[in-house]
Amino acid sequence: MKKRSDEDIKKALGNLPSMEDRQTKDMLYQKVSSRVNKPKRKAAPWLFPGLATIAVLLVLAVFIPVFFSNNGMLTVEESADRANENAESSTANEETTPSYDSPPKESGEENAEIKETEPSSEEKNLPSEDNDEDQSQENASKLEEKQEEPDTGLESLVLSNEQDGYTTRSYPGKNAEVILPILQKQEASFSLERYGLAERAMGELEYQVDETEGLAVVTFPDGYNVSGSAWASAIVESIRWDLENFNLDEIMVQTESGHPVSLGSYGEISEVPVIQEGEYIFQLYQYEDSPERLLAPITVDGSPTFQDALSMMKERGRGLFVTPAVPEHVQFTTATIDEGVVSIDLQHESWASEQQLLTMVEAILATAGQFGFEKVKFNGVNVSKFSTYDLEEPIDVPQGINPVAE
Repeated sequence: MKKRSDEDIKKALGNLPSMEDRQTKDMLYQKVSSRVNKPKRKAAPWLFPGLATIAVLLVLAVFIPVFFSNNGMLTVEESADRANENAESSTANEETTPSYDSPPKESGEENAEIKETEPSSEEKNLPSEDNDEDQSQENASKLEEKQEEPDTGLESLVLSNEQDGYTTRSYPGKNAEVILPILQKQEASFSLERYGLAERAMGELEYQVDETEGLAVVTFPDGYNVSGSAWASAIVESIRWDLENFNLDEIMVQTESGHPVSLGSYGEISEVPVIQEGEYIFQLYQYEDSPERLLAPITVDGSPTFQDALSMMKERGRGLFVTPAVPEHVQFTTATIDEGVVSIDLQHESWASEQQLLTMVEAILATAGQFGFEKVKFNGVNVSKFSTYDLEEPIDVPQGINPVAE
């Protein structure tokens, strides 16, 4: 870059064309004054207060729900504690009021209430102890009224009284793991798919029963043959359960020509063992999404006592579609026998529903009948009456299981 001296700069400036400002002083003053005195644009007076208000509302919208949620949780816990204390007091004072609450445990835990009678979340939030006590009494009153009314929605799985017109026909489950004896009306049909059942294992056989002699003869068609141990076992079990309600000592099997029957892994047989006492317990069979449930006889090993059988009824793994009829929370303490009546002492927590209790009772009744008992007395079930049973008195074992009438 070329450097210039001060003299060069002055000389260059002197060569510039001359400029002359012809404005008067007054004119220049007016222009400057107009710019200086020009009013500034003011912001709207509501802008800053409005923004501040919006900010406050946003803060409240965030923190107020959190505050009330925490406060509500504390209120629910405190009210629930008071409700449990009042429920215990109410149960102790009302001896004649049926209740589904569980009895107190040895560890001192509070009684657990059945889910159907638990107070709603709004009832739990009542702030006053007097209101909690009134609500507990009102709930107990409603439960008593409900129990006095017949509940037609309950599903019974047994035939309590001997009735004419029923016959026992046994069907395999869908996977043939269990055989389900069905009480059905003579000449009546029902949907096997609805109950999750397969076709009868042995088709139509001829039965000749003589209870006086204690003998039954089952006749197969000539040339009858079956392969596979599972299906052969299903045939034998079906015959035994078809004839279980008869008073028999012996079951003979033969072909139409009087020869032994060939049954797969059993070989040629001429006799099928009669069902003996203490061979089976009863659990629940329900195929996939089928709406129907059935009592399933499950074989037991050895010669268990009835006390052992009650514990086995809670075990799982007896079949793909078989589940225990006794809830896990039920504990059997003792089982005593007196002249055909077995008395069961048990402890329990809350029942999921009256149906759960009914199903357990009927499964135990069926198992007791299979072990040779005539009646069952339940001790420790915290409800006096439900459905058709009076738990204050011994209950007769059923005449049959799985009645179907369509």
